[in-house]
Amino acid sequence: MKDMTSVKQSCCMRMVHILNPLAGHGLAKKVKKHMKETDEVYSDPSSENTSKFIEEACRDSKHDCVSVYGGDGTVYKAVNALMNSGCASNMKLKIVPYGSGNDFVKSLDDKEGDFLIDVMEYNGKYAANVINMGFDCAVVKRAVKLKKIPIVSGKMAYIFGVIGELVKKKPFHGKITLTYNDGTAEEIEDDFLLAAVANGRWYGGGFQVAPAAKIDDGILDVVIVKNIKRTKFLGMVGDFKKGKHLSDLEMCTVKDEMKEYMLYKKCIGVKVEGCPMVCADGELFEENVVDIKVIPKAIHLIKHEEIDEKKAKKEAKKQAKLAKKKAKKEAKLTKKEN
Repeated sequence: MKDMTSVKQSCCMRMVHILNPLAGHGLAKKVKKHMKETDEVYSDPSSENTSKFIEEACRDSKHDCVSVYGGDGTVYKAVNALMNSGCASNMKLKIVPYGSGNDFVKSLDDKEGDFLIDVMEYNGKYAANVINMGFDCAVVKRAVKLKKIPIVSGKMAYIFGVIGELVKKKPFHGKITLTYNDGTAEEIEDDFLLAAVANGRWYGGGFQVAPAAKIDDGILDVVIVKNIKRTKFLGMVGDFKKGKHLSDLEMCTVKDEMKEYMLYKKCIGVKVEGCPMVCADGELFEENVVDIKVIPKAIHLIKHEEIDEKKAKKEAKKQAKLAKKKAKKEAKLTKKEN
């Protein structure tokens, strides 16, 4: 059942809408159409200026909610601004998926109204969705270039990036240290093809890397793939994309045929040493060592409910037609009875 208190609070909020002035499709017009008098719009092509604005908005208490319009990269910047402000508890975050990659919001499908989400802290920065190393980073780097081609979508760019990097396939030798909830630690040193530390379930334009992940359980889901032959990797990709690399979601059991090269772990901290690059929510950084920990329930999120005006009008007409038929039927029955 939907929490009507949270719905009422959302309606009364003083909201600031963060728009990218380079975004097309009449975004500004759509936003202004549904704005309240107390709302404000901020639009600046500089991501640095936008981050500073969000930080200041958290501190000045003039607004209750920041609504960002964009993809995973926009979410990444908003999350970092909120956390860096030191006042994340003062501001709620609403994400309106309007980017080329909208993977994080897929993990909100089972949520309604207002709720708290975990955040990952790594090397003094923050991420909400997935931090990955190895093969995936090279794919993202290639995909960023491909997305500049007008006809290539975010999803297509990632798939083409996978194909391109598969030809090169460069594993990295590293050490991964996992810290578990009971305080114990495990070290794994090997040649790795990829490693992904997840709060959300999807990345890379629809790859369900961590099908057992929850964004509010205070736990990190870690997927590690050791160096394997191209043929095995190609055989794995289909299941990996659909989130079918686990045979048991509750126990996080990897499929038998993948156990020799894949690990799926749940922990509260991860340290990766020897990685050439890090990709956090689609943003690339050159980091040789990355130390990740989870911050439980760090940000207050409001789920964006998409309103399709055409569908709404069509449904209203349908309901009016049904009501009319019902009224006629009842009138006939009354006439017969009389």
